Amino acid sequence: MTHQWISDPQQLHAMVDALEAQVSLAVDTEFVRTNTYFSQPGLIQIAARDEIYLVDPTAFQSTALQTLGQCLFAPGRQLLMHSAGEDLDLFLHLWQSLPDQLFDTQIAAGFVGYDRQMGLQRLLEQVLGVQLDKEVTRSDWLQRPLSPRQLSYAEADVRHLDALAEHLSARLQQLNRLHWFREECQQLVAKYRHKTPDEELYLGFSAGWKLAPEQQAALRHLARWREQTARERNIPKTFIAKDAQLYGLVEKQPNNRGELAELGFGGGQIRRFGAVLLQELEQGLQQPPPARLIPRPLSKAQQKDYKRLRDLVAQQAAELQLPSNLLASKAQLTDYIKARTAGTLDREDPFQGSWREPILRPPLDGCVLTSEKNQPEDADDD
Repeated sequence: MTHQWISDPQQLHAMVDALEAQVSLAVDTEFVRTNTYFSQPGLIQIAARDEIYLVDPTAFQSTALQTLGQCLFAPGRQLLMHSAGEDLDLFLHLWQSLPDQLFDTQIAAGFVGYDRQMGLQRLLEQVLGVQLDKEVTRSDWLQRPLSPRQLSYAEADVRHLDALAEHLSARLQQLNRLHWFREECQQLVAKYRHKTPDEELYLGFSAGWKLAPEQQAALRHLARWREQTARERNIPKTFIAKDAQLYGLVEKQPNNRGELAELGFGGGQIRRFGAVLLQELEQGLQQPPPARLIPRPLSKAQQKDYKRLRDLVAQQAAELQLPSNLLASKAQLTDYIKARTAGTLDREDPFQGSWREPILRPPLDGCVLTSEKNQPEDADDD
């Protein structure tokens, strides 16, 4: 199976026409994201039956690629991908759209006994006995022409996805876990479709619970401004301020550029953004406190309960031959403990309605929590 290189509109339209009748397509992307906010697409690989297409996105205006997006995300069409997260992010940038149906082979592998984060190279070797060359993974995908080694690697990334998905799908059906897998893929797509709004980015600063409400208002303002500025200028957020630097701004409230340097801001950051950072900080401190404050961490008693529940989940996962962090993440267990301690589990259950609920709720609910007898104010300040 050799590839077709797609770099002009006529080739693109012919390819889209050829793919129109396909129910399932194997897809991957190569991109560069070093000095930009958005990933820069370098290659889009598509495999369908006996054909592999390598689409050169650098040869097209964004409007010319819209027909390809409509093809990929047509209702009822399934995309076979491996570890699709970053690809989904790129899809949103290129097409403001996402797959109607996703079959992520990395997620599938976790449900049938493989490591949850297993890379494609190791998975193909273990499942199909296929060996891939991974030495060009982080090469420059924007250079032209691409090297023969890059082209060979790009082909291989989609060449075997159909056979791999077929094998994993059969195992999922044997284990009666196909519906678990489909739900998890849907959740991954939903995660990218419903990204955290700029207004809520401050909630991701876990140490921010220590800040006064007016400082949290400033952090909310600065986090939103940084995100919007980075997006508008297409630069990494860290070029403006790292998370620790943003936190330091609202904690120390510097008054001049010299004090910014004391907080760890570099010369380039101060020259480009120093004045506006101080201005935005001042504006942020004048904002009303947010209605939703940054949640406190688990108390010491809750941390002990977390370890007990984590061990319980590990036992359940071992019985099911699932990765423990697939059955329940740290965030899910944390949310469960907080909701149960607060008496709000009926409306804030992180497992409600999911495939995890019937597996985890009975043993978790049956476990006595010492934190239910303690006040939540004993949070660990570390």
